[in-house]
Amino acid sequence: MNQLNQERCLAEEKFSEQTLEHVPVKPQAISTDPLHSPETLWKKINWKRAEKHVRGLQERIYRATKKKQWKKVRSLEILLARSYDNKLLAIREVTQRRAGRNTPGVDSELINTNEKRWKLSLEDFDFRYSKPKPVKRIYIPKVDGNKRPLGIPTIRDRIMQMIIKIALEPEWEARFEPHSYGFRPGRCTMDVMAEIRKKLAYSNKSVWILDGDISKCFDNIAHEPLLKDIPVFRRIIHRWLKAGVLEFGIHVNTDAGTPQGGVISPLLANIALTGMENLFMNQKPKGISLLRFADDFVVIAHSKAILERYVLPKIGLFLSERGMSLNQAKTKIVHREEGFDFLGFTIRYFKNKIKPTLLITPTKTNILRLVKKLKLIFSHSLFTPMREVIKKANSIIRGWLNYYIYSNASKSFSYVNYRIFRIIWSRLR
Repeated sequence: MNQLNQERCLAEEKFSEQTLEHVPVKPQAISTDPLHSPETLWKKINWKRAEKHVRGLQERIYRATKKKQWKKVRSLEILLARSYDNKLLAIREVTQRRAGRNTPGVDSELINTNEKRWKLSLEDFDFRYSKPKPVKRIYIPKVDGNKRPLGIPTIRDRIMQMIIKIALEPEWEARFEPHSYGFRPGRCTMDVMAEIRKKLAYSNKSVWILDGDISKCFDNIAHEPLLKDIPVFRRIIHRWLKAGVLEFGIHVNTDAGTPQGGVISPLLANIALTGMENLFMNQKPKGISLLRFADDFVVIAHSKAILERYVLPKIGLFLSERGMSLNQAKTKIVHREEGFDFLGFTIRYFKNKIKPTLLITPTKTNILRLVKKLKLIFSHSLFTPMREVIKKANSIIRGWLNYYIYSNASKSFSYVNYRIFRIIWSRLR
């Protein structure tokens, strides 16, 4: 790197949220020339260069966090939040890639063409002056028959949230606990299941499990303790949390929680729950392990008494300080030989004289749910070409198989295969 670039980097790192001047970097003006139309200009964006620039800043934030260079971390986060490349990537992610890209917020606006995306990239997304709108409340069915509330921000608010998420995430990736797996880049369900297998399968001691469930985690997160942990972007995050909900045309204030459906909500939930694992690390009694996937967690110990008298009270206090509590009906303590369900898997240890075995299989509920879904696809497609019906069914089956591919699921796969054969046979008769 030459001397000029070194001086530029040093200057960038001295910026702060209060002193950073607003110098917008804008693309070319909109032209009537087809070669320079908004549609064409969006397609011509050098995404690899934008990704490389953003990734470079994220890596610098991560390294500075590890070294506890907090002033540098804050400066780089603000720099990244104001980066034009970050804005482009946020627009692409929200309007082209994410599953909810076709779901509007309270303003009914959708950004679903390249022309609209390019014009949006000309607008100023300054987190200091952003005024979020209320989220739109919708409900989706849950497995138990109840409905889960989702809060859908407007497209523009989602883009602003994505910009801040991209800037904030590297710091917290450096700070998150090692056995936190949910909603984190590069981590998935298989990682936590591999750790559970290691903890349960290879221990010669008695093993007890606390299968914990946090009651309405996203809806109950206390705002003040959460905001204290986020010195940069505190104001805009506070505005998002207090934006309220629009339900049936009525505005409702939000005094707690972060809406499920918000782009930044999973990151905020992970920040709020950071510290659970540290409650038991390097502490007596030893041999306590906490593994967490978002708001689902298990605690593994060598006796039931430790879980009842020591672990449960500490977790209860930790959650209450953050506005949350355990769901007493769903939280239970079991021995590994009794088995338990976690993240759609049934986990059970079988002890025998020849070779003790830990089996991780799909839950019966999830197997039956898959079969029911496939039945509906075939029964509701009587006048659809079979090729199209099978293509749709294959997409669902493939996703299900990929989720369970590393478990002991051969019997479950055989059963599902048999039921699929019966469904198709009944359709063809």
